[in-house]
Amino acid sequence: MAFGALVLTLLLSLLRLGSGHWQVMGPDKTVQLVVGEDAVFSCFLSPKISAEAMEVRFFREEFHAVVHLYREGKDQHDMQMPAYRGRTELLKDSIAEGHVSLRLKKVTLSDNGFYGCRFRSQNNDQEAIWEMQVSALGSAPLVSIMGFAEGGIQLLCKSSGWFPQPTVKWKGPQGHDFPSYSKVNTDRRGLFDVETSLIVQGNAGSISCSIQYPDQSREVESSVLIRETFFHFSPYRLASISLGVLCCVLSVAVVGLMISYSISKGKIWAELDWRRKHGVAALREARKHAVEVTLDPDTAHPQLYISDLKTVCYRNNCQEVTYSDKRFTRKCVVASQEFQTGKHYWEVDVGHNIMWCVGVCRDDVDRKVEYETLSSNNGFWVLRLKRQYQYFILNPHRINLSPRTPPTRIGVFLDYEGGTISFLNINDQSFIYTLTHQFEGLLRPYIQHYVNDEKNVTPIKICPVSQGSEKEAPSDTDNLEPIPQVTTPFLPRGNHTSHLRTLSFLSGSRTLQQTAAYLPDEEGWPIHVGSGVSCLEAGGKTADSTFCLHQFCSQRTFDK
Repeated sequence: MAFGALVLTLLLSLLRLGSGHWQVMGPDKTVQLVVGEDAVFSCFLSPKISAEAMEVRFFREEFHAVVHLYREGKDQHDMQMPAYRGRTELLKDSIAEGHVSLRLKKVTLSDNGFYGCRFRSQNNDQEAIWEMQVSALGSAPLVSIMGFAEGGIQLLCKSSGWFPQPTVKWKGPQGHDFPSYSKVNTDRRGLFDVETSLIVQGNAGSISCSIQYPDQSREVESSVLIRETFFHFSPYRLASISLGVLCCVLSVAVVGLMISYSISKGKIWAELDWRRKHGVAALREARKHAVEVTLDPDTAHPQLYISDLKTVCYRNNCQEVTYSDKRFTRKCVVASQEFQTGKHYWEVDVGHNIMWCVGVCRDDVDRKVEYETLSSNNGFWVLRLKRQYQYFILNPHRINLSPRTPPTRIGVFLDYEGGTISFLNINDQSFIYTLTHQFEGLLRPYIQHYVNDEKNVTPIKICPVSQGSEKEAPSDTDNLEPIPQVTTPFLPRGNHTSHLRTLSFLSGSRTLQQTAAYLPDEEGWPIHVGSGVSCLEAGGKTADSTFCLHQFCSQRTFDK
């Protein structure tokens, strides 16, 4: 009798395991690869049970962004995103034990981001999330001897094709580092080219130029041998050195006079003060082109409820709507206004939602595709927030941003002929980013309200632009002079290396340039919401603040 009770207990335990008491385990650390390599993502069930009858979905950032789908015992290639078709292979040798692996062939920089795998049965639905970082290993350093300079020999080291931005060092025979000057440029593919110079004195011996990833995981190095014979003096060389010293003295004197003159005229300011003034002046210029923007209900997804043509709120139930070719199958809506010329500015209150998307799109984008990469290549110029901390744009590669104050209200400034769309943080009146493109065709303001949880229930609103903006800008910005390059108010975090990109923004009749820093990793942000600016504070009407539940709607309702 006791033996029978024991067998019954074991059978019940097995039934409970089969009924859904399992978890999904994926890569436990960031997957790091070099461009052109194959990625392999392994996911398994704990405890081990068969996944042959389950749905296994590998996705990118969002559940609907399918990288590879296994359902009803076979691969469903027609559900894949276009960027991954023909590049994936699901390894199912151990699927009976709940273990599968996905091979992603020949990764590119555009594959950077977060990935997940989800196992679904009749009784359970679990997923695992991880990050993949793709880097590019640049060329071997080319070291050149440029000639005599400042009593020594000048060396030049060049290398190209790196991602992320590498670190560059000159090292002596004993491995000690030399201080040096380095310059970094970005090519059209988003890869970094580096150049560094060094002046060595005396019998320096073997000098090495070392270039490596910020995390020091990979390194390439080239060396050059400097002998004593390089430094034998001649009358001609002595005369050239004397002339060089004289030129340096004169140059220092001229630079000193120029700096004194600039300071006396007030043309050199502290960098932090310039950032604040530039942001305020840019906002003032943008608000001169404020336009009325209203949402088009005929384009809104059935789960997006539009009120007063200004407010959009996501709800868990689909509303009864008429079928329209204009309606999106994504959780988004566009404005009734269309722009094909001129300058246009509007403001959007995104509140404290942790996922949203704001910007413009071409009028002819495919509205019946449930998922599409919102990049400039596909006709979208947008600023996005994901998972509360990840601010980024796709141009076409992902560029991560770190605004000093998390914005709750966004200013959008479109200059059609100028080929720019700029995003401003109304909370602290600073720049976020400027995208450049040669626009063609009609553009419409675009808003996407993502599904999430109770942290993403605040309605998103088109705000009336404040007419009191002149009072917000201090008077000392009236005499702004363009400064060729400064650092934008983006703050790096931790030990990450920031990347530089030159941007332009129109202020009156002058073009101001700035260098935008962006980071390869968004982890570790402090949770800080900053000062909010609502539509009510700006003089607008308070929209319907109905509590919106964010759940997946498995059925859409269209009346043809």
